[in-house]
Amino acid sequence: DVMYEGNYAVIPYVIPGKYVTYAFSYTGGALIQWCADVLAKEEKLQAAARHLSVNELLEQEYIKKRGDVPGKLLVLPHFAGAATPYMDAGSRGAILGLTTDSRVYDIYRACMEGVVYEMLLNFHLLVKSGIGCKKMAATGGGAKSKIWMQMKADILDIPITALSTSDAGTVGASMLTGLAIGAFRDLADAAAQMVQETVTYQPNKERHRMYIKNYERYVNLYRAVRPLVGGER
Repeated sequence: DVMYEGNYAVIPYVIPGKYVTYAFSYTGGALIQWCADVLAKEEKLQAAARHLSVNELLEQEYIKKRGDVPGKLLVLPHFAGAATPYMDAGSRGAILGLTTDSRVYDIYRACMEGVVYEMLLNFHLLVKSGIGCKKMAATGGGAKSKIWMQMKADILDIPITALSTSDAGTVGASMLTGLAIGAFRDLADAAAQMVQETVTYQPNKERHRMYIKNYERYVNLYRAVRPLVGGER
């Protein structure tokens, strides 16, 4: 069974009769922050002089030098272990394909792509289990990056809408509290008043095909790298 083998929990949802499952990673935005903090100290100074965040600078520099296309590097984003579908605390991250021509923005871009390839891996397994998904909503710091959001839409090949809130959990708790005290008629009313959509990113079919070529190599990374790092699961 895909759900069992993929370690996907299934729990009751707030709407009676509905259920929710979780596909997650231990490193998403944290990996991007690691790359910026550890590898891009000089770029941070350059970004400050140009009144940009280091993230914006690295995103823009990659596109300026390489184009808005998939990179040549592959990153296995298991820098804090692997979550679903592997649930392997002993797995470790890897950066593959480095050459003397590789730059910090190449590694940064590869980290962005690796996080989304891991999302696609989980997405494919959930679809295989019978769970359909025609669109997604994104929240948190990553939803503020137009380049990363477009990349997610391109790789996953579905529309993704960014939400204005940066802390969806807190907003969700507030909605349930408001419903409990009678501030909202129902959850739909709460969502209408408290959830604000910003931009919807449509997938680019040509870039999707390019990303999938890299993804077909990415799906082999875990099993190739895992024996090399040793350790227990």
